Amino acid sequence: MIDVLKEKLLMELVNLDEPWVKKIEYNSEGSDLNWLPVAELSGGRFLLGLTAEGLWARSTESAVQTVSDETACVFFLPILEDLPEVVRGKIIDGLKCYGLSEEFIDIFPFEKVVIEGLKSQSEYWSGLALKWVLFVPRSSRLTVEVEALSKTGESQGIRHAARKIAKQLKAS
Repeated sequence: MIDVLKEKLLMELVNLDEPWVKKIEYNSEGSDLNWLPVAELSGGRFLLGLTAEGLWARSTESAVQTVSDETACVFFLPILEDLPEVVRGKIIDGLKCYGLSEEFIDIFPFEKVVIEGLKSQSEYWSGLALKWVLFVPRSSRLTVEVEALSKTGESQGIRHAARKIAKQLKAS
């Protein structure tokens, strides 16, 4: 399903009649990357967009960083600072501004970002990630991370919240 959606996104991006923004790709020794800003998040501190290759990316002042592997997701944790419905709404609105289908939001790796937050060993990020758990597609990996957090979370509050969510995941 995701592969078909990604193919469709790539076809729409090729036919897009919008000027691409050129920016240096993070950790690429100065290579340029074409990208489109889609949504401003975290009170304007976080700019999320799409590359010409159909990868989700985040822009900083100096570079664009793509979501392409697990380790990169730590840089996408600020997404968790907004409510899931707000983030989804802003991304969908941004896609529509370019005439892109809102279904492309399903390609964004929300689960990977949430898992990164759960594993962060930070009370702040794990607490925010727990608020997102029930809003992302559930996988066994997500359930395992919530259960682990319920035993080894940074604080008693985090462990209790994780236990409550783990019970909800098992019941559904």
